[in-house]
Amino acid sequence: MASAALCVICLLLDVLATFMTALGLNNNDPAVKTRYYRIAVWVMTLALIAILVALILYPVFFVQELELGNRTLWEFGWAYGVGWGAAIFLFGAVVLLLCDQEEEEIYYKERTIIHAENDSRA
Repeated sequence: MASAALCVICLLLDVLATFMTALGLNNNDPAVKTRYYRIAVWVMTLALIAILVALILYPVFFVQELELGNRTLWEFGWAYGVGWGAAIFLFGAVVLLLCDQEEEEIYYKERTIIHAENDSRA
C-alpha cells in the first residue's frame, strides 16, 4: 500500500511539474519563466524521489510477504519494469529541463546586453 501511495504521489507531482513547465513556456518574462522552471525542477525531483522510494520499498515488502506464503517461486509483474522505466524517463526530464533553463537564461542575458549597448550609442 505504501508503494502504491508513493506512485500516486509521484503521478500528482509530475502532473503539477508539467503544468508549471507549461506556464514557464507560455510566459515571455525571463525572470518569471526561470521561477516557473525552478519550481518545476524541484517538484519533478520530489516526484523522482517518491518513485525511487516506491520501487525500493516494493521488493523489500515483497520478500517479507514471500516468507509468509507457501509458494516457492514468485516473480515481479510487468508493472515493476514500467515503474523503473518511468523513473528513468523522469530523471531524463529533470536533466533536460535543467539544460533548457540555462540555455534560455543565456539567450535573454545576451539579448539584453546587446539592446543596452545599442541604446547607449544612440
